Amino acid sequence: MTGHSRSTHRHLTLTLCTVLHAFTHAYQAILVPLYLLIVVDLGLSGVKSAALIVTMCNLVYFLLSYPAGILADHFNRKALLGVGLIGNALAIMLLACTHQYALILLLAATAGVFGSLFHPAANTLVPAHYPDSPGMAIGLMGIGSGLGFFVGSQYSGWRAESIGAPYLGLARWQIPCVELAIAGVLFGVVFLIFAREVPHALEHNCRPRMGAALRRRVLFIAFVLGFRDFAGVATLSLVSIYLQKAHGYSTKQTGWILGAMGLVSMLSTPLSVAATAGRRRLPGLAVLVIAAGATQFFVPHVPVSWILVVLIVFQVFHLSSYSVAEVAMVELVDPAHRGRAVGLLLTVCGSLGATSPWAMGLWTDLLGARAKTAAGYTVPFAVLGTLMIFSALAVRLMTSLGTIHESAASDAMIAASGEPSV
Repeated sequence: MTGHSRSTHRHLTLTLCTVLHAFTHAYQAILVPLYLLIVVDLGLSGVKSAALIVTMCNLVYFLLSYPAGILADHFNRKALLGVGLIGNALAIMLLACTHQYALILLLAATAGVFGSLFHPAANTLVPAHYPDSPGMAIGLMGIGSGLGFFVGSQYSGWRAESIGAPYLGLARWQIPCVELAIAGVLFGVVFLIFAREVPHALEHNCRPRMGAALRRRVLFIAFVLGFRDFAGVATLSLVSIYLQKAHGYSTKQTGWILGAMGLVSMLSTPLSVAATAGRRRLPGLAVLVIAAGATQFFVPHVPVSWILVVLIVFQVFHLSSYSVAEVAMVELVDPAHRGRAVGLLLTVCGSLGATSPWAMGLWTDLLGARAKTAAGYTVPFAVLGTLMIFSALAVRLMTSLGTIHESAASDAMIAASGEPSV
């Protein structure tokens, strides 16, 4: 393969992974503006029951991230990504074609199974295409995160309210899910055709095991950083409930706010990765997380006409912290362990975050009549801001990963295998 062909293939694969990233997060956000519609349509007892659908999907998504990381370290990552998107989309489609709550929860869990394949596979495939600049590549792929949250929330809120007569027996909240799922299936096929894999540097049977010391340190880091995930994911659900209950926003208005708050991060995410290069990486991560937490305190105190500005500032810091943290893990951990390290980080962090939609639904249900006032949300947002700031302690723990880096041994094994480094 010529150098020009290799460059074309890696740029195309990065672009396709970025779009796939957007679909993955769009499916995580698509139901958030629709909570109140789901409660009415399914006759549920409260917002917590609707939020449990999102929690079920996210919980399975993250609980399986470590097994997904093992797969990413050993098998074809392009295939894992394509199959993951198609399976995720089909589960969302089926979820939106039934009114049986138990079956909806089961299908939400199924979506989480397939969705779990994305980050471990993408965060190892993309750096393999760009061995000299893995941080830049992951930062650019991070654009998909903001795009996905924008499209998922914006499209579902707009479509559910603006559609004329529902069709095929679908409720208003189900129609955007079916339509976006069809788009995901089609793109998954495109991805499988045009994306390119990079051969693993080590054969399946000689890849080194992830040491116990490295595993323990990643687990400890993930537990502390997981409070960022809990606070960040919770904010999306809490903002949706807050706007609709306390300020009477419609589904369309809420979806627009939730989508727009993440749109600017499409630019800020790669810029944050570039600005925190080298020794600035970990201090930069701490600044991003602390700034995001401090912003959360202001949400219920600003006039609602200014709330989008505050939420944009929050999401710029919040979403940028994910790409910076993932780049830090890629830079600190040996390439042979990246899939498992990223998968383990996501399993713990994400599982903590996945419980937050249900927790926010329960909390606002318990507020009773106070849920209809802005003052009722002062404590919830303050608690989330505190948890976000606390998670910055994980940065200090991440410095220990520099002492567990087996690059020399890995390079020797790569040389012995005769495999090109890309």
